[in-house]
Amino acid sequence: MFYGMDKRRNYRRAFPILMQAAMSGDAHCQNLVGCCLSEGLGVDVDLKSARRWFAKAAKQGHVEAIGNLAVAYELGKGVRRNYRRAFLLYSKAATRGDPWAQNNLAILSLEGKGTKRAPSVAVHWLRTAARKGDVAAMYNLGLAYLDGTGVRKSWRFAKTWLSKATANEHKLASRRLKDEERIRRSQIRTRAKNQ
Repeated sequence: MFYGMDKRRNYRRAFPILMQAAMSGDAHCQNLVGCCLSEGLGVDVDLKSARRWFAKAAKQGHVEAIGNLAVAYELGKGVRRNYRRAFLLYSKAATRGDPWAQNNLAILSLEGKGTKRAPSVAVHWLRTAARKGDVAAMYNLGLAYLDGTGVRKSWRFAKTWLSKATANEHKLASRRLKDEERIRRSQIRTRAKNQ
């Protein structure tokens, strides 16, 4: 019912079943209950309760729940905003291999939220997540190469990562790639006229 296998998704019918499994200690179901409460899937939105369920699952080592708890602290959803706590939670999930958390950890490192600004560390996590297929990380890594943030500027690498993100239907990557290619063609024409 929750995932919609064989039938349409029915969050209202799935929620009580998830809640029962969550109350019995199933970390995956605790995380899903948190998601339902956070997004209003089959139940009214309750951000404080969502955060509590994410915390229960995270305490059992559920990587996705650790990331979801990090988002709650980063955005102040059901808890007071705390970038340091978000950074530590993203770090925990990132070191356990979660590409989504790796990308988010990189963004906090780039912005210096919850930690000192560390562009080279951010690029490490972006590269790790991008290689695992995280589309947002592909886009962000492309921007890092384009701007020279934490790495040497490289149009070739920027184009590679922006193209990969575009191939995975990242709309901003597609737009940015087209804009950059148009600018570069214009620069080449201008140089040719001036010679």
